[in-house]
Amino acid sequence: MHTNIHLDEKWRTCPGCTLLFQAPAGEVVSCPKCQTNQIHQDDDGIVKWERDSSAPQVHTELSYQETPLQSTGGPRRTALAILFSWWQPYQAALERFCVTLWPTSLFTFTTEERRALRLAGRGNYKFTEINDPRIAKWLTHRGVSSALNGLETIQPAIAKQIVKTSDSLRLSGIQYLDESLAHHLAGHSGRTLYLDNLHHVDLEVLEILITHAGRGLSLDGIKNLSIEEASVLARYRGRLSLNNLSNLNSEILAALVQHTGKSMSLASLEKLSHPQAQQLKEYKGDLYLRGLWGIPLTIESAFVEFPGKIVLKHHERRPIQAYASVDAPAEDRGARITLGIVTFACMAALFALLVAALSNF
Repeated sequence: MHTNIHLDEKWRTCPGCTLLFQAPAGEVVSCPKCQTNQIHQDDDGIVKWERDSSAPQVHTELSYQETPLQSTGGPRRTALAILFSWWQPYQAALERFCVTLWPTSLFTFTTEERRALRLAGRGNYKFTEINDPRIAKWLTHRGVSSALNGLETIQPAIAKQIVKTSDSLRLSGIQYLDESLAHHLAGHSGRTLYLDNLHHVDLEVLEILITHAGRGLSLDGIKNLSIEEASVLARYRGRLSLNNLSNLNSEILAALVQHTGKSMSLASLEKLSHPQAQQLKEYKGDLYLRGLWGIPLTIESAFVEFPGKIVLKHHERRPIQAYASVDAPAEDRGARITLGIVTFACMAALFALLVAALSNF
């Protein structure tokens, strides 16, 4: 009788590569696939195994032969994705050419541009230069005008986009303004145009800036004005801010008080003399004198009939007419009482007529 020495072999599962093969119990066997030495036990189901030198190694770099095999498992690009990647540069050029009519939601930006715009939307990024009008249009459409505060140069194509904002336009990085750029910025119809880093503005440029269609013009960087320049600024119809003027003499004040706008800010005025008060009281709008702690009692009488308000450093002085209703004459109150009684009597008569008409039915 022949004895089969493989009667105790059973089907085993390799714990390393999950290959199913036959192996006896209690003996050291080698997996046919991963070549690991294993000992299979029948009683407790425990498998003891270890890797030997013949086990496969992990590659840090793919060889020339392995690269096609590894890349076949990745997702394949569809024909639509290939077409879009080919069309994307042309779409960006078309958007740049038709930036005025192209909607902002379809702009094609690079990864770096998207990151800058995302940070600008959070208020954590300021542009020092913008060459792409699409970026200017996106910032204007999203109301992120604070990101433009660091612009040092502005091209005409960029200026055409940023002036479309309805908010204030802060351009404190601009140190020089020519006539061409002034024409573009004068088209801003939003709130206030801030050009606080201009230390000197030519008279021809001022003639253009006073045509600004917005609510206010801030030129806080200017320290000295000539009489001609002050006379030009007095023709500006919006709110005028000249908070850094140092030559507020009688001639300059006489020209500035002719300003036809709603308000004028002169924060550099830290002391108010009686002649200056006599000149300022001729102004027809509101005065912002935030450099003054208060108006001396000896000068207070000069502003008794001042029509506007005077905003000081920590408080403001309202016109006397605003408090006229508190001290209203007695005859005005009597007239209002009489009018109220007559109105009540008329309403009572109408109600009585309505009741009489309903009782006849």
